[in-house]
Amino acid sequence: MSTHDGTTEPAERIAPASPERLIYFSDAVVAIAITLLALELPVPGAEAHGDAGVQHFLREHLTEYFAFLVSFAAIAMQWMLHQRLFRYVTGLSGGAIRWNLLWLLLIVVTPFTTKLLTSEADAFRIQFIVYAAGQALTSLSFRLAVADLRRSGLLRPDAPRAVIAETLAWVDATIVTFAVSIPVALVTHWASLCWALLPVTQKILRRVT
Repeated sequence: MSTHDGTTEPAERIAPASPERLIYFSDAVVAIAITLLALELPVPGAEAHGDAGVQHFLREHLTEYFAFLVSFAAIAMQWMLHQRLFRYVTGLSGGAIRWNLLWLLLIVVTPFTTKLLTSEADAFRIQFIVYAAGQALTSLSFRLAVADLRRSGLLRPDAPRAVIAETLAWVDATIVTFAVSIPVALVTHWASLCWALLPVTQKILRRVT
């Protein structure tokens, strides 16, 4: 940046970007992702005759409905962690913005990975790994955004350490839980049960940290 006398102002003197616009943008993208997720839900058509036909259709698509709930919970948790931590952000670095955009990209891709997971393709390992890797990478990109913010000193000094620690424990637990489920999927179709251990993993990591 040039000053009035033609000299260049050092980069470290440039005020960091305000976080409000990124927060509002992130909220909007998350809302769109959840909407797209709901639009993929199967709905009975003309082939479902009467109450019995609709009930049969719904039973046949229980997997898709369950996957929707899992993905909805995953996106909702990501949003809650984001708003819980970003309320203490005083500015934005270039690195944090880039990692946040990657986080949003992976959230927007979640409806696709959810549909892939429940598709009729006979490729369970690939379907599962793509979904689990997407969830793990979503949390990892958020973790890296927070790390950049902390390294740049852009978290408020009065931010409660316990809240920050608990939030990051949830982020780390999500990374670990979904990452661990990937090798498990190579040996069993019940690998998704690993995801139920997320609260336990969070408590373990919280105690360790």
